[in-house]
Amino acid sequence: MIEQQPLGEWVDRIDTELVRYFSGKDLSANPLERAMEYTVLAGGKRIRPLLTMVACAEYGGDGPAALPMALSSELLHTYSLIHDDLPCMDDDAMRRGKPTNHIIFGEANAILAADALQAEAFAILADADYPGLDAARRCSVISELAEAVGRRGMVAGQIMDLGMTGKTINLEQLELLHRRKTGCLLRFCVRLGGFLADVSPAVLANLTTYANAIGLMFQVVDDLLDEEGDSGAMGKTMGKDHQSRKSTFPKLMGAEEAHRYADRLLEEALAALGQDGKRDGLLGVIASFIRTRNH
Repeated sequence: MIEQQPLGEWVDRIDTELVRYFSGKDLSANPLERAMEYTVLAGGKRIRPLLTMVACAEYGGDGPAALPMALSSELLHTYSLIHDDLPCMDDDAMRRGKPTNHIIFGEANAILAADALQAEAFAILADADYPGLDAARRCSVISELAEAVGRRGMVAGQIMDLGMTGKTINLEQLELLHRRKTGCLLRFCVRLGGFLADVSPAVLANLTTYANAIGLMFQVVDDLLDEEGDSGAMGKTMGKDHQSRKSTFPKLMGAEEAHRYADRLLEEALAALGQDGKRDGLLGVIASFIRTRNH
């Protein structure tokens, strides 16, 4: 977990707000709410909302005040995890050390819970307050999330993943797949922080370069952990990519070169932050954490 202050405190705030989201609901009488809560509150690194809060704070905005809007990405991300785990997708039985959503609630309820979380993510962006956020910028934010997770973003990446399983693909295709499937939402999270801080176009461009680098690095590290990681630490079944004949960075370039590639992406991310004198700030800490994580 990320323990450096104030990052650890902010992760705790994120968890508290997610618990509050479900407070007061009669979960016993509503299988949809119970299924939504189950995966949202199952744990996680909370990297996505944290990126928004930190980017906002590092560039002159109010990081803690960004939390309500930042929650949108965690709900959206959770929706994607529930769908990812379905038998028709990656067919996973474990997530974060617990049975996956469809194992507990059945496939139909899992699909509907994920759908509801996706809708709730957009409702949060439409309704949440942030000081000085005008209607035009709010609309831009909502539009950008739709682009990031739709037919040219995350969902497009998932379609590519399904279509390329068991096939021989090149590095360019693999990068495009994961820039869409994993990277687009991470990029939105970073850029949302920049939008809320009302940064200049030049600074937003640097944040985008940083986000693109960590988004791809996140997946390279994930692929390495699938081969080298510990199932107990990861909280899921290891070696699934190999079993399902997926193309991965270690498979395509070898583990040693994949490690070097992840290192280069980390340096690319830090160099982008250096353009604004932020290389040694909290965004740099998050980038380094992504590179060195063991789960």
